[in-house]
Amino acid sequence: MQSNVEVKSFDWHVGGLGKLYAFCQKARDDFNCSFAWCDMCCIDKTSSSELDEAIRSMFRWYRNSHICITYLQETDSINDLAEDEWFERGWTLLELLAPFRMKFYGKSWAPLRPLHESENDKCNSDSVLQEISRITRIPETDLRAFNPETNRVQEKMVWASSRRTTRVEDIAYSLIGIFDVSLMVAYGEGRRAFYRLMEAILQRCDHWEIFSWKGSSS
Repeated sequence: MQSNVEVKSFDWHVGGLGKLYAFCQKARDDFNCSFAWCDMCCIDKTSSSELDEAIRSMFRWYRNSHICITYLQETDSINDLAEDEWFERGWTLLELLAPFRMKFYGKSWAPLRPLHESENDKCNSDSVLQEISRITRIPETDLRAFNPETNRVQEKMVWASSRRTTRVEDIAYSLIGIFDVSLMVAYGEGRRAFYRLMEAILQRCDHWEIFSWKGSSS
């Protein structure tokens, strides 16, 4: 059966398709990957069970990745990093902390640090990592090798406090892996998601500093 849909070559270089195409190309050419996973299209958000599994497994998936390719669509160089909204979104805190190997690309898909210098922007204390630490107020030691657990609650809450999420529940769900707690996903519960997160943390620690949260969900 012949399809009536014609796909032209330039269709792959615009919008979301362009981002997906470039991502797969970098995974193949720069890191010799045969398969790639992209959160913008590899999660069926119409399936509540798949979405629940994905959210609760997200930290582990990023942690076990061969390389995490991060595209900063508002950044041309290291000097622009502070202006990129990637550092203001809730879910990107997990994406920043979980992987051991990470490579940052600017809006033209050129690496912020040349590949011949390093294939992993987390391996050394260079200018990229130093600038990210300054922007996020996260110590470089945590950026290089973050340990998910229910310690330093207040400090981790500060990291998340200035970030925004589209849905009110996501500020809690995005912190599940960072604190290494178990939490059922239930969109529609609103702010109750954050109260359940605090309860899950308190079950594993006795630090009342958890109630220092002053962040906003959207």
